[in-house]
Amino acid sequence: MITHAEVRTTALSDRATATTIGILYLVGTAGGAASLVATGGGLEGPDFLAGADELGSGLAVGALLVLVMGLSLAFIPIVAFPVLRRVSERLAVGFVVFRGALEGTWYVVTAMTWLTLFRLAGDDAVAGENGAVLFTAGETGGILQSLVFVTGATMFYVILLRGRLVPAWLTWWGLVAIVPYAVVAVLGLLDVLDVLSSTAAGLQAPLALQEIVLALWLIVRGFSRPPQTA
Repeated sequence: MITHAEVRTTALSDRATATTIGILYLVGTAGGAASLVATGGGLEGPDFLAGADELGSGLAVGALLVLVMGLSLAFIPIVAFPVLRRVSERLAVGFVVFRGALEGTWYVVTAMTWLTLFRLAGDDAVAGENGAVLFTAGETGGILQSLVFVTGATMFYVILLRGRLVPAWLTWWGLVAIVPYAVVAVLGLLDVLDVLSSTAAGLQAPLALQEIVLALWLIVRGFSRPPQTA
């Protein structure tokens, strides 16, 4: 039999988990935005290496900020797992794999790529060919990472919806906003849409805004109800 003290302890633990998730979301968002500021909005071709050379140390700073963003977001599934597994352990594990392991690895690789470009930019003998390869690989990897993100995010929102952990309107906002985000990734993979264009940014904006609102909700209100074991 579960005692009142155990229920209270679990509730306090879940409240701390919700707050931590919200903070990690905000840190990750801030890190991503700061990385764009440091790199002047990101790197683009065809003068990719020329842009890297002009950025100088700003590119290295941007790489470190990408790493901050990636690690913050990768820790969210790990922190959330004890709570989410009570709703669906299978989906919770999937969330850890896609948004923790796979997406986290991509952020680390991206940071390494930017730091490599920072070092290559001043070496004209190797910059051109190697820079083009890094640019193409990074662009393609970013599109694939978006598909990984969409898969993991879908699992997360399904758990939130099934467990009624946050208001339904907030969960459905996330699920609906995933659709245009996925469209950008697919069209980018097919080379139909420039994933760095303003059109792509506009399609991705609703989900970005939803994550900020979700983060603030979790910090201020926590989970709406104690998750029950599935």
